[in-house]
This record gives sequence, structure tokens and C-alpha cells, in this order.
Amino acid sequence: MLSKRILLLLVALWPYTSLWAHNLTLSCPHKNIPFTVEVVTTPEDQAKGLMFRETLAEDAGMVFLYSTPGSIAMWMKNTPLSLDMIFGDETGAILAVYENATPRSLAIIGPVQGVSQVLELNSGIIKKHGITKACRLKLDAETPLSPEK
Repeated sequence: MLSKRILLLLVALWPYTSLWAHNLTLSCPHKNIPFTVEVVTTPEDQAKGLMFRETLAEDAGMVFLYSTPGSIAMWMKNTPLSLDMIFGDETGAILAVYENATPRSLAIIGPVQGVSQVLELNSGIIKKHGITKACRLKLDAETPLSPEK
């Protein structure tokens, strides 16, 4: 009975989300750091991001994928969590890292040029794991690094 309720809930939410869990690894010179991420590719989901989320597991995050590299800026509007952000290109190279974004702030983070993906993680993860531009973003093989054009 419980599984039927969960299935009905998922069917009811289907039109409102394109978020699915995928494996993403930050491959760093000193270690690999695995995360389970929600992948967002539509403008609607990208505009919402992690807004209104009260919690995020320590090994979880959200990755925004863009179909063409561009100048990308983020903000924390309606986001109660403090976040770290990692901006990457289409090869997974890290272009910029931003730590401890202020919850609910309207301040612009970036823009960063040549971005194809942005990974949002809990605040403090970059420092805890020693994440730098020497690391690379590697999304699981079943997920393209950019959405279909």
C-alpha cells in the first residue's frame, strides 16, 4: 500500500520536475569525492534551483546543465541554505568556486564565462574536502554533460 502511495505521488509530481538523482564525482588530485545530484536542464527548474529547500544531505547537491557555454551568474533568492558553488565547463574543468553563499541574498555570484555546468553543494563542502580548480566534475556516463539541444 505504501509503495502505491509513493508511485501516485511521483506521478502527480511528474509535470513539475525534471529532477533525477545521478552520480557525480569531483575527481581531485588528492581523492575522488562522490555526490548524488539532482540534474536540472530546463529554464524553469534552473530558475527555481534549491529555492525553499530546508535541508540537503551532506553528500547531495544540484547540478545545472546548460546546452551551450555562456556567462552564468547565480543568486540565493528564497534559498534558506548556505551553499558552495562550483562553476565548470563542458569538459568538467572547474572555472570558479564560491564558498558560503549567504542564504536568501539577492547579491549576484559571478558571472563566470564559458560555463556549461554549476554544481551547488552544502556550505563548507569545498573547504572540508579541499576542492580547488585542480579538481574535475565527472557526471555519471548515463547523463550528458549538457542537455540535448
